[in-house]
Amino acid sequence: MRFVRLGRSDAHLIELNVRADDRGSFTRTWCARSFSDQGIDFRPVQGNSSVTRRRGSVRGMHFQRSPKADAKIVRCTAGRIYDVIVDVRPNSPTRGEVFGYELGPSTARMLYIPAGFAHGFQALTDDVTVEYLMGIEYVEGLSDGFRHDDPAIGIKWPEPVTVLSAKDAAWPPLAERNLW
Repeated sequence: MRFVRLGRSDAHLIELNVRADDRGSFTRTWCARSFSDQGIDFRPVQGNSSVTRRRGSVRGMHFQRSPKADAKIVRCTAGRIYDVIVDVRPNSPTRGEVFGYELGPSTARMLYIPAGFAHGFQALTDDVTVEYLMGIEYVEGLSDGFRHDDPAIGIKWPEPVTVLSAKDAAWPPLAERNLW
């Protein structure tokens, strides 16, 4: 694994080493020692998977509030996505910064998202599967988010947004919620 720090943040794009031969390929996607060597204290406690059927769909922008803010690793295992994270930590020097990357099986990379970052993605193909390793369990009462088109953040999605969940469409702007 090769860890690439995203700007001045503590988020990382992780480039995976794919070993291939005539049978197919093998890729290590988790190694506690590799993360520790990078100064990243992350231990998965929950795994999740999402399937998104339609190109252009957006899931996000989601995060979990303190005291159970959630760090995660995100990897797209089928199809392609444009994955976006935004630092929403109140006193962070990278607060409000947007980082976006294409992920998919052919890119051989995944994203480490520290606690206090919002996460979302847009499906760039039909039938997308995204796998998550979570550093803390999901707590419904602490689940939060903001609109994918919040003007305070200004995310530039690569394609027109075709599908949103009712919950994601209903998030009010950050400025109205004293989160910004």
